[in-house]
Amino acid sequence: MTIEAVLDTSVFVKGFVPPRRKKRDDIYLQRLALHQKAESILRKVESGEMALHEPLVMLVEVATVVSRLSSSETLSKAAVQFLIQHSSFYSDIYLLDEAIELGIQTKMSGFDVLFLACAKVCKAVLVTDDLKMYEKAREIGIKSQLLRI
Repeated sequence: MTIEAVLDTSVFVKGFVPPRRKKRDDIYLQRLALHQKAESILRKVESGEMALHEPLVMLVEVATVVSRLSSSETLSKAAVQFLIQHSSFYSDIYLLDEAIELGIQTKMSGFDVLFLACAKVCKAVLVTDDLKMYEKAREIGIKSQLLRI
């Protein structure tokens, strides 16, 4: 059975970009554990165990954040290509009515609301590493999973 999911940018980026911290301390180990957990989610996407549904803005966010964190144009383009290959995308217009309602209801950022709307419209589980987003999703009845758990 395929799991229908919306990955928040935080989860996708953590899976695609290994931690760059040079000091091998507890912070590094925590980041490495999150990277490995997020990377395992991306492997499920590749194998077809998980189907991704994403707002179109995810492509821009991923390109920007991966480039910023890795300083690699090649890795940034590979991340975008992964998404293009493995995701169904939903335009802002398609998500607009639901996003407006959720924005009014949750008072969250516009980007976060698009991810919430996508999960709701697609009846998919939202996977995030943002505790506030996770809690809001659960409050409004959207299935949600926190990466850190």
